Amino acid sequence: MRDSVRQKTYPSSVRQAFEEAESLLRSRQAQPAIRKLQAILERHPDEVNSLRLLGSIRLAQGDTRAAVTHLSRAVEEAPGFAQAAVDLARAYRQDSRLDDAVRCLQGCVARTPGNSEAWQLLGDALVERGDVLAGRDAFRRAAAADPHRREIAAALEALRHGRRQAAEQAFRGILRRQPDHVAALVGLANIALDANAVGDAERLLRHALKLAPNMDTVWRGLARVHSERADYNRAEAAAERALALAPENADCWTMLGTVQAWGLRPERARASFERALELKPDQPRVALSLGHVLKTIGDRKACERAYRRAAALDPALGEAWWSLADLKNYPFDDAEVERLKTGAATHHPDPAQRAAFHFALGKALEDRGDCEEAFAQYADGNAVKHAADPFDSAALAERCRRIESVCTEAFLSEHPPERQAGATPIFIVGLPRSGSTLIEQILATHSAVQGTMELPQIQNYTRELDAKGGYPEVLADMRRSDFASLGKRYLAETDPYRGGANRFIDKMPNNFFHLGLIHRMLAGAVLIDSRRHPLDCCCSLFKQNFARGQTFSYDLGVLGAYYREYLAMMRHWESVLPGRVLRVHYESLVDDTEAQVRRLLDHCGLPFEEACLRFHETRRAVRTASAEQVRQPINRRGIGSWRRFSAQLEPLKVALADAVDRYAD
Repeated sequence: MRDSVRQKTYPSSVRQAFEEAESLLRSRQAQPAIRKLQAILERHPDEVNSLRLLGSIRLAQGDTRAAVTHLSRAVEEAPGFAQAAVDLARAYRQDSRLDDAVRCLQGCVARTPGNSEAWQLLGDALVERGDVLAGRDAFRRAAAADPHRREIAAALEALRHGRRQAAEQAFRGILRRQPDHVAALVGLANIALDANAVGDAERLLRHALKLAPNMDTVWRGLARVHSERADYNRAEAAAERALALAPENADCWTMLGTVQAWGLRPERARASFERALELKPDQPRVALSLGHVLKTIGDRKACERAYRRAAALDPALGEAWWSLADLKNYPFDDAEVERLKTGAATHHPDPAQRAAFHFALGKALEDRGDCEEAFAQYADGNAVKHAADPFDSAALAERCRRIESVCTEAFLSEHPPERQAGATPIFIVGLPRSGSTLIEQILATHSAVQGTMELPQIQNYTRELDAKGGYPEVLADMRRSDFASLGKRYLAETDPYRGGANRFIDKMPNNFFHLGLIHRMLAGAVLIDSRRHPLDCCCSLFKQNFARGQTFSYDLGVLGAYYREYLAMMRHWESVLPGRVLRVHYESLVDDTEAQVRRLLDHCGLPFEEACLRFHETRRAVRTASAEQVRQPINRRGIGSWRRFSAQLEPLKVALADAVDRYAD
């Protein structure tokens, strides 16, 4: 019998009846199974397998008193029946009898020290009783006794080296044999998060949480889930819960730092990452994260040290070298350039690291004036990224036409949006590398404006709407109150970033697709289109190694097609939302800064402040590739920079066609 124990001999009819009860239970017929077990126990009151199974059913039904009665009898009759002891401890926990649960489990692990499930449950009971240190020791013993520990270790190693498919197969293989294996559930959830399947990840982690509510790994996973959903408060709470459970675990400090960095608490994130490195110095990716936070703060020297530390800890970590290059003016010495060449020539199993070396080497060579070889390196890096994550231009064009067909002038004006109480968002849209960070820095210097970051809420809403009925078509079926509710939700979710300011900036560039939705959600929203010469903008995009997203930027032909779709979408919005969108040309902002700043402030309903002209003096967190550039006085270095690669950009020019001439129309 499954989960059974040998005992005195009973008639074969008892075994048959018990197996029938198991079969009924597997087919979710609990009541017939209960009747079958009760019939066995009427004739044989000490039949421990039936006592254990009946007790576990009562426990699942929430009848803890009956569960304790049946399971206690099973343990009394068969003290070595480990599964009955574990189930009895669960019943004690559910009945808040933690001391009894601990005693029961301590006896169980004394008899069967290799029982991973009993150690795990003992850890939970100890933590809940307040014995956190003893609980952590029990969790370690559970991991050591885990029969799948070698498979888990191999899967985690595969995951660290970018072999996600191998890791996923390993985790799924474990779960087929043991559906409630917590480490495998968490590992699979992390893979789902890497693939942006946030809902799948949360379901896996919620199941793991029921099984192991005091495991820091589960809470760290939930912190990632809430971060992906832009729910800062819940993400921080989950990260802090993980840290409370395992304060000496460097990974918990790393997760808290990651959440704090994402939540625009860079100084707190710095302290968390530094603590993680104190506990576990040999962590190149944590050193890299620390460097990113220091860059956000503007501590350039410390930032460089952190990036170099990451590269020293793992010379194959291309992201560390690219991060140095992405400072825009880091002077690579000859030895470092040779290291970049070696890295670019090495076939790294992770395409992201291989591409990063190419991009970094391209920047180093461009700074040295070797533009032809620099572009070759940029092209190689983009080819690696494009092969790993291709972009469908035809699908983009089809989606844009669908948005235009739904978001007509009649649709957008038929039911004017309700004006939301509270703060006013300022949306800066366009393409990355178009000058949007400069516009944000100028506006965020104003005393009435809070700069935030590229907030993901609008993108999240469109994915939710797409799942409900197909975006954008579902918009036509939404009521005015539905849009108003979405607007209230947006303001509630972005509240942690606003710092109490009356106006705040959402600089997610890809929101240019969704201005119709934003208009219906938020009547008072300010809309700004940041636009740059297509060759300068697209060339800059092609040279940028984005951490995630922006997959359209890895092929010159796709880039040109994307820019044309951007122009078409903005022409549409200007037609159906006349006067709502202010277009700001990067070149005009550079050439006539004060006039353009006054235009910007006037469009936002803000009085002119002289400080906005000295935006580079503002000490605020900046989380984009232009962080270093916007801390310098305005200059013309970015205008016409595409010309040094003019010959190599012919495919882009062909794809852009007449957009080069009409982008400013």
